[in-house]
Amino acid sequence: MTTQTPMNQRVARHAETMGRHGEGERWAEVLLEDGRNRAVWISGPPGTPPDPHIHPDFNEFWVALDGRTQWQIGQYEPVLSEWGDIIMAPAGFAHDIQPKEGVQAIRFGITHPDSNHDIKGIAPCRLIPVDEGQTNPNLIHTKLKSLVERNGTSSNWVEVAVNDNRNYATYTHELAGTTSETTSHPDENRWWVVLQGRVEWSISGEGVSSAGPGDVVFLEKGKSYSISTVGDEPSIRITIAGPAS
Repeated sequence: MTTQTPMNQRVARHAETMGRHGEGERWAEVLLEDGRNRAVWISGPPGTPPDPHIHPDFNEFWVALDGRTQWQIGQYEPVLSEWGDIIMAPAGFAHDIQPKEGVQAIRFGITHPDSNHDIKGIAPCRLIPVDEGQTNPNLIHTKLKSLVERNGTSSNWVEVAVNDNRNYATYTHELAGTTSETTSHPDENRWWVVLQGRVEWSISGEGVSSAGPGDVVFLEKGKSYSISTVGDEPSIRITIAGPAS
């Protein structure tokens, strides 16, 4: 069941979204539309039926949240995601998504505003391994755990995960006490998914918006802001920006 809630909220909170639905329910909430994407919060409880399908002319990707999910993308071997991973289905690649391990799986889908499931996929004739060790963007499976192992937790770092014709998505790891310079984006809406820690957005004319793990922060074009990691632990967030020039 797809439910319509107020879109493009400054902060959409994970706990509040989950609290609107019963445990184990199958549901989807359209969270925002930024002119390039429709972003949907999706619940896949155990027993969710398969729905392999294809988007022939655009890429689709997801941020994995609660639970564990199995992804069958094109002819690649199935992969299991954990909290904070990004999974990409390139244009023309059939994909089928299933909750695993008998628990409710939550994911955040970033798709085209005109997306549908009308073109059904078929089972692949063979499977090939997924290379999860590369540092390139647009991998089938970008593992948050691998990024942290590679870069460590004692410094600030940024890694590009998606770079296509609609989006430029990065992981940012910041130490507590880090504050960015004030900036704005006159030509694009921008938003973030917080994966770890506490993060504050100081927005011109509005004050401070705070977000924690699983929360999504949306900022419309032209707003001036800075970002701070607060509290005692580093933060990790995914930034969804317009395509790199």
